[in-house]
Amino acid sequence: MVSIENKIRYLNSISESPKLSAVSQLLNGKPIAHPNNLDLSETDEIYFRIILAIQANDKSEFEKYYNKKSKSNPNKESPAPFVNDDFLIFSIILGVKKFNIDKSWIKNIVSIRSKSSITTTFSNLIAENYYSTLNLPEIVLMYLQQIDQQLITNEFLNSTFRSINENTLLFEGKSDFQILCAIHSYNSIIQLKEAPPGSEQHLMKLFDESFIRRTKVLSWLLQLGLLFGVFFCLFKLPVFSPEIIKKIEEYGYVFNLFGAIGITLLGDQWGIIKRKRHELIMVFFGYPNELIKIKNNKNYGI
Repeated sequence: MVSIENKIRYLNSISESPKLSAVSQLLNGKPIAHPNNLDLSETDEIYFRIILAIQANDKSEFEKYYNKKSKSNPNKESPAPFVNDDFLIFSIILGVKKFNIDKSWIKNIVSIRSKSSITTTFSNLIAENYYSTLNLPEIVLMYLQQIDQQLITNEFLNSTFRSINENTLLFEGKSDFQILCAIHSYNSIIQLKEAPPGSEQHLMKLFDESFIRRTKVLSWLLQLGLLFGVFFCLFKLPVFSPEIIKKIEEYGYVFNLFGAIGITLLGDQWGIIKRKRHELIMVFFGYPNELIKIKNNKNYGI
């Protein structure tokens, strides 16, 4: 697999593309936001509606937009641009299988696509030939996770992991669809298969968990030290600054009012302050800021 820096950098760039974000959210099982503020082409509008219908398990909504698109009948001599749109074609294949719709039209569309490993994989998905050595397994794994996870065997996970791990040129390719599937597949395999004790992945996971725990303890100790310092200063205030004490006694009600407001506001924001303080400590000790963002997005509770 390519370096973790490249992986994190790419994941952060997904948010810049609504099209990538939609399929990424589908694969992650997170709510998809329709980009209503964008001037979408008809094809992209159909793509987003199809993705939303798949996630909502809404067959009638899928059929509505599928039937609209299936009125197009391009051929090899005059293929329409949408034919080679990997994101749209994958979502249609996924929906056709999920809702048990006739495959004839999408099968013909795939047959007139430009020849590539992705096209071969799409063709095999339609034919339910999931374990062909000609497939890109990262695409197949993402498909099976949406369709039937019981078809995901341990042997298939192992071969998919090896394929992704050995593809050191992944990010040098031009297919965002393949890159996205590879990243999601890699993460899914790590979650589905616990790395054996002593392996690099297992040791890295243990280190990551230990590092986060220790920085949380350090954050708590710093907070305790800060509070102790504040109370110590307040305790010594009458000795070193009696003038301030007189002012406090003179305007006591004002200080009480501001104190109550301050405590209320601090209480409302305390969770955010606590998290940000912990994140700053992690970054100070060299933890990648991009990785912190990813964990927060996945609700890991940093």
